[in-house]
Amino acid sequence: MRGLRKLKSILFITAFPPNQKTAGQDYTRRLLDDLVQHGHSVSLVYASYPGHETEVDGRVKILSRIQPRLKNCLSHPRFHPFFTKRFSSETLLLVQSCAAQFDMLYFDFSQVHLYALFVAHPYKVLMCHDVIAQKFSRKHSLHLPWVRNSERMLLSSASKIITFSNKDCRFIRQTYGLDSVAVNFYLKNGHFSYSETNTDVREHTFCFYGAWNRSENAESLAWFLKKVLPNVPETLRFVVIGGGMNEKPKRKIASLPAVQYIGFVKDPVAEIARCQALIAPLRRGAGVKVKVIDALSSGTSVIGTEVAFEGIEDNTTCRLFCKAERAEDFVKILGEWRSVSPADKQSADDEFFLRYNEGHFVDML
Repeated sequence: MRGLRKLKSILFITAFPPNQKTAGQDYTRRLLDDLVQHGHSVSLVYASYPGHETEVDGRVKILSRIQPRLKNCLSHPRFHPFFTKRFSSETLLLVQSCAAQFDMLYFDFSQVHLYALFVAHPYKVLMCHDVIAQKFSRKHSLHLPWVRNSERMLLSSASKIITFSNKDCRFIRQTYGLDSVAVNFYLKNGHFSYSETNTDVREHTFCFYGAWNRSENAESLAWFLKKVLPNVPETLRFVVIGGGMNEKPKRKIASLPAVQYIGFVKDPVAEIARCQALIAPLRRGAGVKVKVIDALSSGTSVIGTEVAFEGIEDNTTCRLFCKAERAEDFVKILGEWRSVSPADKQSADDEFFLRYNEGHFVDML
């Protein structure tokens, strides 16, 4: 029986509306659900985003909404605008006025970490969906020193820092000299069952998945279509899953007989499960790629770059991790692909589930 002393009241400040639109927002939504299901009391402050609504359990009390504005960046010019666009004095006053009522303050996404710097509280948790200095370093951005100095100051204000991988924990230790703890994502479909869902696996069919308004995703898909697609067997078919794609790449895909764009789907894992493998030729981005976790959680192999697999340990006996960097690598793997069956994928899914479905934030409370 759960002891009442373990239950906490939590003020949860997040940079985006919790919903199923993107992987990070879906993690936030699932964490909020998990917290209230375990009996914790959660009050929410979130930043709005165009076209996005909140999808939260009715037991989560919504206190306020932040309006991101560029003029907010003027209030704290020493910090990079990445960290200040969602910072408002009204929200800060609200958080300061009620912080003492809560056992924990949880700052979700680096874009709201600045609030933690100005709030006195004995238990401040800062969640790094990505380590931002690493993200900017891969862009070869001239802003990197500014970003690094900003992030160091903000993370130093935390009682506990949370990341999604031991690799990110090591990066934070090496870059900032700070300790952090890694937690796992929630598997979208839990323990996936091919028999219960009556899922067939299509031969010769592979997929891409992502939020296509993100430049690192759009660039990786465009690279594949230009460098890899012309050189793979004509029997192969490719499905592109996820919303946010601009009209120009949509027109490009429409001109390719082997590629189909299906856009946003409510259950992406089920769609991925129907394919032979997920292709993830990412070159940029930081942190664990949730699309890869989603694919692996259905026993679906991933053909991806080192960036795609970042922070995910290959500790399975099944061939789920197919590593490729150059166009020739992708062509070779796809050309030699041996078809997998639902039984093959179920076996891989069973093993991945046993190894990964633990270590959530709620287990630390």
